[in-house]
Amino acid sequence: MPAPEFIDNRDGNTLAAAIGDLLRNGLPHADGGAGEPGMRPGRLDVATAFFSPAGFAAISPGMAAVERIRLVIGAEPPPEARPPRREPGTPAAVFEREQLRKGLGELEEGLRDERDNVPFTRAGRASLRALIDVLRSGRMETRRYESAFMHAKAYVFGPADGAYETGAGVIAGSSNLTRAGVTHNLELNLGRFNDEVAEQAKVWFERIWVEAVPFDLIDLLEEIFAEWTPYQIFLRTLLQLYGGEVEELAIDDHGLPLTSFQKHGAARAMRLIRDTGGAIVADEVGLGKTFIAGEILKLYLDRRQRCLLVCPAQLRDTTWRRFRSSHFLGDVECLSYEELAIDRQLAMAEPEQFQDKLQRPLKEYQLVVVDEAHNYRNPDTPTRAQVLRKLLWGQRRDVLLLTATPVNNSLWDLYNLIRYYMRQDAFLADRGILSILERFKQAAREDPSALSPDLLYPIIDATTVKRTRQFVKKHYGGDIIRLPDGSEVVIVFPEPRAITVRYALPEPMPALFDRIEALLTPDGEQALSFARYAPHCYLLDATLAAEEPLEAQAAATMGLLRSGLLKRFESSAFAFRRTVEKLVAEHDIFLAALDKGHVLTTKQLHEIAGGDDEDLESLIAASGNTESAGAFRFEELRTHVAKDRDGLRMLGDALQQVTPEADPKLEALTEALREIAREADEEAVSDDDARQRRKVIVFSFFADTVGYLRRELGRIIDSDPTLAAYRGRIVAVAGSGNVEPEEVGRQHAVAGFAPVSTETPNGEDLFDILIATDVLAEGVNLQQARHIVNYDVPWNPMRLVQRHGRVDRIGSQHARIFLRTIFPADRLDQLLNLEQRILEKIALAAASVGVNSPVDGGAGGNQVFTETREEIERILAEDATLFERGGSGGAGQTGEDYRQTLRK
Repeated sequence: MPAPEFIDNRDGNTLAAAIGDLLRNGLPHADGGAGEPGMRPGRLDVATAFFSPAGFAAISPGMAAVERIRLVIGAEPPPEARPPRREPGTPAAVFEREQLRKGLGELEEGLRDERDNVPFTRAGRASLRALIDVLRSGRMETRRYESAFMHAKAYVFGPADGAYETGAGVIAGSSNLTRAGVTHNLELNLGRFNDEVAEQAKVWFERIWVEAVPFDLIDLLEEIFAEWTPYQIFLRTLLQLYGGEVEELAIDDHGLPLTSFQKHGAARAMRLIRDTGGAIVADEVGLGKTFIAGEILKLYLDRRQRCLLVCPAQLRDTTWRRFRSSHFLGDVECLSYEELAIDRQLAMAEPEQFQDKLQRPLKEYQLVVVDEAHNYRNPDTPTRAQVLRKLLWGQRRDVLLLTATPVNNSLWDLYNLIRYYMRQDAFLADRGILSILERFKQAAREDPSALSPDLLYPIIDATTVKRTRQFVKKHYGGDIIRLPDGSEVVIVFPEPRAITVRYALPEPMPALFDRIEALLTPDGEQALSFARYAPHCYLLDATLAAEEPLEAQAAATMGLLRSGLLKRFESSAFAFRRTVEKLVAEHDIFLAALDKGHVLTTKQLHEIAGGDDEDLESLIAASGNTESAGAFRFEELRTHVAKDRDGLRMLGDALQQVTPEADPKLEALTEALREIAREADEEAVSDDDARQRRKVIVFSFFADTVGYLRRELGRIIDSDPTLAAYRGRIVAVAGSGNVEPEEVGRQHAVAGFAPVSTETPNGEDLFDILIATDVLAEGVNLQQARHIVNYDVPWNPMRLVQRHGRVDRIGSQHARIFLRTIFPADRLDQLLNLEQRILEKIALAAASVGVNSPVDGGAGGNQVFTETREEIERILAEDATLFERGGSGGAGQTGEDYRQTLRK
């Protein structure tokens, strides 16, 4: 057999084959002839810069007769194309030692990686076990060369007794003892046998063997066969999934006073933006999403990239204005939702409404931040969703969405937010999500109470940073935060306590409730037809009515009206009476116009209802676009509208009996305020402490109810000595309507109620009771208050989460906060059952024509309300879990807990 003198791993001329031939057939003579029998090498000495079990397996078939194997491994030097740089002042010897230490560490890490990459098959594990057996037998010894870098690769053959003069050989070149090195890499190795060069190779190896130190390869390899506890396997799985990511979580500090969990949140969000083009920061309210966004904004500004911040107008003028000023973010352009909608470049408004709101061309904005982003969850809104989509269209723009409640009503809320920046449906295919849309459809079909977290976990984890108070308490206990005054304190969250306030329904309320239920129950014998809102269902020409699914659309509209009326009735008899009176007046106008031969639309009705100074004919003529009553089934339409008007009028007459003095719900609120004031006096150590302890926010969904409470509570407080502390210290804020005099605007009310937590310069503490709609449920820091009262039944529990976040925030001075919700003592089930029947009717109407339900929550009205009802019942039972977990169900899990476990 010819001597293997030239080996390049081409055309079968592999180093593995050459070594095998030498071990089986013996060493050739120096002249190239075959060795005599008995000249097979009994010893193999290997010097290699790297080694893998797979490489050893490739040469092992011919090693059965080898009595002794010696292996020396070493660290390869850094590539010369990119040599490490020595910092000025660092001695060369110190620098070289540090580089060698680093190289040896990389060598050991590489050996573990090679071990771990052995196929998890019977054959793969058998080959690894065979190597361990050789090591344990004593036939094989391993050492590591630590005196310097080792780039040499040599395979020295000789007799087992070491008498090289009786026969020796060497193959040296570029091949490490790895599978690639001995089988298919393009290498070059040269062989010399039984000559002076082989003898020199023998002397060379002996020298480095002596200089090398013993290295326990057995323990390293056997780790893979060790028995591991389930928890250790769990940690190893986390390392595989998140190890690289956790190492990257250190983000440069850009000067903001962030806590550790906020820094980790900012780093996590930046990774998501890098990987997907966007991120949703959905930390629970009060955990500092503004600071996380500020850190990311600073990072972009430091790169000299333009940033656009979009937020509600009240946050633009309060929270964000102060934050941008305090943290040197003045270069961040900030617009309200409404300003963005009328910008000339986005051109979504009427031409005469165009204004130049954006300061720069669209192409210049690299980062777009949207605060309270759940307001963009509806994909069909022309002044929100369509505007944002147009802003983000074209070249990539990074997107950061901030919202504590990415899922308000249904899982589709989250889907719609993700789609603003993740445009490809198969973007997450590498995570096993071939279609994001189909995965959400699958989740929407599941029972919410039994929805597996696994279903949406890959999507949520790839798009969302979400931590709760429970998470922060568990993983960041003892974390330090810097307060606005510069002091540093340990983070402590107040303990939320849910309290149920019940009120009875004295006469005439029960009878009134029965009457309302009869009028609002879908398909009931006495139910309102709401014909005035769906006149096209009464067209004489059936073909015209059939052009659109009019009856189904009308049913959905009627459902919305029923639901709205029911919620107004539960909120306050005053708000309900105002609405009923308005409806009666509009029904009268509709009937008067009908008698004159005209059918009015709802828009025309609203226009005419405000035109008291003109006659009906003039108003109809000015309105235009009316339809002739001759095209309709006149008598049937008039009969149904008149019946509805008469039913509503009877309700209005009955509601006159429910005066503020006989309002049991108002009395329940008053008694709650007495209890709050009494506890404040008993617990306080000073007058100022008492004032802080009795501060209370009263929330209602309806502006009419807010106005009613402002007026009637003010009257009661003025005459009730037990509420004397509140006299002159009550204020109200609503999204619409003049609740307070013009000079008492929203900012004045909020600053006067919580001057410390709103960081109002020289702010005066003016108010202790703040009555508000949900216009104050987002983005306002009111943690000076210790109490919240929810005056209405929480039809959407996510609103309670938002409200709760106004007071349960980092930096609260209160050890406990109290969240009262007012419920009727009886008839609650009746109330909830009626709402559920209404939602089912809406869902059925939508499904019958294959359209989406007009109610947030999707087509499955029953499914969505079932989940909502469970939350309502928990709150009724004074369970504060909703506030602790921020409304995050099992299906909303992310990998934050897993990454934090691995980080520890």
